[in-house]
Amino acid sequence: MKFTFSNLPAIGWALPACRIADLARLCEDVGFDRFAVADIPYHFDCVSIMTACLLATKTLEVESLVTNPYTRLPSLAASAWATMADLSGGRVILGLGGGVESASQVWVLPWGFDRPHPAQAVREAVDLCRRMWAGEAVARDGPVLKVSAAALKCPGPPHIPVLVAARGPVMLRLAGEIADIAHMASLFLSVDHQRDNIALIHKGLAQAGRQACDLEIDLSLTVSISRSRDLARRAAKRTAAQTILWMAGAERYSQERADWTRPAQLQVPESVIEALSTRWDMWNEPALPDELAALISDDVLNQFAVAGEPAECAQRIRELHSALPEVTGFRIKLPPPIGPEAYERYEETILLTGEIIASLRTVSDQFERE
Repeated sequence: MKFTFSNLPAIGWALPACRIADLARLCEDVGFDRFAVADIPYHFDCVSIMTACLLATKTLEVESLVTNPYTRLPSLAASAWATMADLSGGRVILGLGGGVESASQVWVLPWGFDRPHPAQAVREAVDLCRRMWAGEAVARDGPVLKVSAAALKCPGPPHIPVLVAARGPVMLRLAGEIADIAHMASLFLSVDHQRDNIALIHKGLAQAGRQACDLEIDLSLTVSISRSRDLARRAAKRTAAQTILWMAGAERYSQERADWTRPAQLQVPESVIEALSTRWDMWNEPALPDELAALISDDVLNQFAVAGEPAECAQRIRELHSALPEVTGFRIKLPPPIGPEAYERYEETILLTGEIIASLRTVSDQFERE
């Protein structure tokens, strides 16, 4: 079981970039396997932050979660990731997604603000990067990517794993078909929903003639841990609200997705969805207003977050792993860093999560011995 720390930089992050590298070092110290860096338009640059985190650590793998083939040219991304792999002894992971949300905030030739053919774009980008890393000169005139004799002029890198992040059925099948790591990014913790997602990933595996052992499957979790249960659960409501809008197809970019169907397992009152979508801008407001947070009941929150005291969170993660044994890793997403004590809260949460990781691995080791 591998654990990934995620979500920095994030909406609300107002500290120097170097503090993210400090947190990466702390994550390594407490037992995380990976550290994921977001590629958010006009925020601290993803590649620069990843490089800083790699140079600040010794064993931690660092991944983009996620970049996209529209705002970051795949041919240049291949060079950047090869550089990071060389600097770190091969501890870098290329995480890609379709870029429907964050990438749509950037005008890109020739697409403008549209992002057509996202699955095809990811497929082409992965193929191009892998071929360039293998030493090929790649010419491509695809539906999305157009390059002419792109070739690395630096030494070829060690193997760079590719992660494909997905919420929709087409991208989930593609992840099973081509990725080293299929990342189930929905943050919706319904076991039945995630079973549907795993089935789609396995369809992609079968289509490509691959075996389950060829692929890692990551599950995204919003995790909010505190010695105070009330504080932990209030903090988790912001990310839960964001996920509700994503899953309901009620957020501005999700509304434009012709491929999105609201999961049958979603159990959120329509009045809550409407209030969140009309009275809160998740892309520009770091904090969820108190009057909207009050609409998210405990039953609703539990669909979207692992939140509470450490023992409670550890038990919930154990239950999820037991129910979804195909999952090989958990990506821990914390509530956004808001307020003057945000960094200290992040440190505290990382330390508490380290305790949980240690306890979960002890149980896993005992199970394997038995």
